[in-house]
Order: sequence, then structure tokens, then C-alpha cells
Amino acid sequence: MNFTAAHIGFVLASYGISFACILGLAAYVIARDRKLRAEAQRLDAARRREQT
Repeated sequence: MNFTAAHIGFVLASYGISFACILGLAAYVIARDRKLRAEAQRLDAARRREQT
């Protein structure tokens, strides 16, 4: 990569924004997965209590 090019700031900013978006999406997916797993466990436990 030529760091003396006139458009290097745009390229680095694009990489930075892309990296931040990917990290944000990954964090969102992980948080949502944890929330849904906890909710599924609560529903499963409630269903087991109703059966007994």
C-alpha cells in the first residue's frame, strides 16, 4: 500500500469504519444470542414446572 497517496486518509477511514461496524455487529449477535438462550432456559424451566 502506498502511504504517500493523496487518498490514503479515505482508505484508512474506510477500513476503520468497516472494522468498527463488524465489531458492532458481532457484539450485537453475541448479546442477542445470550439473551435468547437465557429466555429459552427460563421457558424450558417454566414448562418443566407446569408438567410436575
